[in-house]
Amino acid sequence: MHRISSNLTILLKIFIPTVWVVFFTTILIVIFTVNSQTLPVLTSTSFRIGYVIFYVLFLTIIYFSIFQLKRVEFGEDSYIVTNYLKTYRLIYEDIEQVDITELGRLKLIKLKLKAKGSFGKTISFLASSKLYEIFMQSHPNVEEIFNSLILNEALNKSTP
Repeated sequence: MHRISSNLTILLKIFIPTVWVVFFTTILIVIFTVNSQTLPVLTSTSFRIGYVIFYVLFLTIIYFSIFQLKRVEFGEDSYIVTNYLKTYRLIYEDIEQVDITELGRLKLIKLKLKAKGSFGKTISFLASSKLYEIFMQSHPNVEEIFNSLILNEALNKSTP
């Protein structure tokens, strides 16, 4: 198995959400428990409502974007997907479409599966462009599978 995911994945998936939740939850607790005479600005109703909206909005954004990233390793006939708690081995034949978005030195790859799996119907991961290209060059059969899935997606989008 060859790691395709960027090393940035663990930072984005575990460190940043943990620090964000701990820091902003602490502030949330403070603004609802502190005496209004000590900090009158932080305990006003409008500030509390605005902060709760900010907190819920960004928590939702983090959950639906960063937290959905997985770590992926490719092999000759299968690939491994992990969320750092659970690990599953899947086969390439289960992939229906591949969506690749270039992000400079990284690629955001979304594997849309034919059926819902343990991680859902879509597996998203940040791939290192260098590791991805090295693997695809050394495994032309996997590259052929991915190219056919990318072309099928482009054809499906162009037909009404």
